[in-house]
Amino acid sequence: MIPGPVNPAAPQQAPAESLARPQARPQAKPHDRPRASLGEIFRCFLRVGATAYGGPAMMPLMREHILKRGWMTPEDFKLGLAVCQAIPGGTLMQIAAYTGLRLRGLPGALAGFMGFGLPAMALITALSALYHAAQGLTVTGSAMQGLSTVVIGIITLAVYDFWLKYARGPRRVGLTLLACALFLYGVGPAWIILGAALAGPVVFRDETAPPVSFSNTPVPVRGVLVLGLLALSWLAGTFFLAPTLFRLSLSMAKADLIAFGGYGVFPALYHETVELQRWMSAETFMDGMALAQVTPGPFMLGSCFVGYHIAGLLGAVTAGVWIFTPSFFILMLTVPSAGRLLAWQPFRRALAGVLSTLGGLILAVGVQLARGMDWSALKAFMCAGAALALWRNVDPIWVVIAGVSLGVWLL
Repeated sequence: MIPGPVNPAAPQQAPAESLARPQARPQAKPHDRPRASLGEIFRCFLRVGATAYGGPAMMPLMREHILKRGWMTPEDFKLGLAVCQAIPGGTLMQIAAYTGLRLRGLPGALAGFMGFGLPAMALITALSALYHAAQGLTVTGSAMQGLSTVVIGIITLAVYDFWLKYARGPRRVGLTLLACALFLYGVGPAWIILGAALAGPVVFRDETAPPVSFSNTPVPVRGVLVLGLLALSWLAGTFFLAPTLFRLSLSMAKADLIAFGGYGVFPALYHETVELQRWMSAETFMDGMALAQVTPGPFMLGSCFVGYHIAGLLGAVTAGVWIFTPSFFILMLTVPSAGRLLAWQPFRRALAGVLSTLGGLILAVGVQLARGMDWSALKAFMCAGAALALWRNVDPIWVVIAGVSLGVWLL
């Protein structure tokens, strides 16, 4: 659930820029594609979602499961990954849906999506219930102080990771720092990302990303429309019957729309939850994001903690669904024309602008959270130790357990 270490000596490229130059590849015929049952797709991604920790470190495991079953070739996986990284939402969730879509159409996409997300949703909801039940206990307060230092360490490593990947050269560094300054000044992340997308084609007008060869996958329009009507029906029903769930659904949807790569949801979720809606304090938000590190699967399901805090079990389910709903529809709309989209240079330049802001936004949230902490030499040491351990590929769950243990013992 955290960004993995990046080798500074290795050339880093933005996802939409990391594709090999095209080779002529015939469009795959439907009968040439491997077949898999919906149950097989669901079980495959359920297993990955229940056992994979570490954000981008989960990608090799997912790739292994997909390739060993013959569901994609390495080149197909690489190109599918490029599409999923070029649109909002959690990349791994999108890959699960994209794989299912190629295999069994829209039902396969839903099977992959639900299989990968359910373990983390169930675990973070259970942890949220325990957290709220134990609030007020002295030992809980000490444990959460330890977790808070781990969160700052995680943010530190995330900024480092995004900086190395996307802040290459003075123009990208400038956008990163500008995004940080604007967020700290009070500008919402949606406006910052929109501005970066509009500025990208101008700022990077002299950059040309290599073209790609992409075999498009058809999407059943009727099925997508039915799902869209169901989503709109939910919004209409909650607007009249449960206004809190309506606001929660919209807030999670907004966070999803400006989240790239999964961890990019952190600033958007913080802005919606703490600054805009004022549903919880920054300290409680930090506790929730720390608990999200204990669970496998996508970090974005930390939204379930927010939902549980607001409206209990139904709130957790609502937040867990809507944090992925808009990006799922974007994926369905993008896949049929993905080849043309990735070949359109203004889009690639706009994406470069957006990706350049991510490290700055995460840094700004880290600064705001760090301001609210009661620092001591011990907490600073624990924070640095957490960041170093994660950078050295220590499993996040052990880092979190260590933070809790030290918090109970020493703080």
